[in-house]
Amino acid sequence: MYQYYISFDDTDNLDTLGTGHLLQDFLDEQPYESTFISRHQLFVHTDVPYTSHNSAMCALVSEKADFEQLIKAASEYLRKHAAEGSDPGLCVADCKKMLHQEELVKWGYSAKKEVLQKSEAYELAKVCKIHLSEHGGTGQGIVGALAAVGLRISGNDGRIKGKKQVSKSILSVGELLEETGFDRVCAYGIGQLPKETMVSVEDNFVKAIYQNYCRTVLTVFEDHSYHLLKKEQLKCY
Repeated sequence: MYQYYISFDDTDNLDTLGTGHLLQDFLDEQPYESTFISRHQLFVHTDVPYTSHNSAMCALVSEKADFEQLIKAASEYLRKHAAEGSDPGLCVADCKKMLHQEELVKWGYSAKKEVLQKSEAYELAKVCKIHLSEHGGTGQGIVGALAAVGLRISGNDGRIKGKKQVSKSILSVGELLEETGFDRVCAYGIGQLPKETMVSVEDNFVKAIYQNYCRTVLTVFEDHSYHLLKKEQLKCY
């Protein structure tokens, strides 16, 4: 069972691989299990400092982890590995103890459309009983780190980090799910597709979004068949 949300934000610069890679590398070093990482797109504005896309990353870790030790390990990792000139923020939340989740979700969606302040982030984290800390630079990354946890809790935001390769360019929904480990395949205006439905997969790679608490592959019906949405079409998630 997964109990702790952890998110990083603003840890990179234009010469590094990015926040998602940093969080994945951190999780890979830990002795407990963790989930997939979700990428959450935040507000792009001249008053918001960011490297290229202003996104924050979030995952859950096992109940076997110790809350304080998780915070300590993540803090040390950020101090050691966050890119020069970045403004890293860390958020860690215990899903069994945090309060006012509806306010946290509201904050997350606000961060997608307006400029928010560090002082507001700290105030909300205190009310919700969530750990929030800055680890270099201006520390502005705490705003996005807190937002990422709220958006992950909502169950309806973000893209799943990475992509999965499948064995062929046309396969059934059932085969696609078996090969990728994703949860469902949906189509606009139709909803979830039956497992026998055939889907065309351009270049044999599949990306998913986080929708209705599921890793969801989105398709569109064109030219008499179902096709995966292209990368550009997924940027709004």
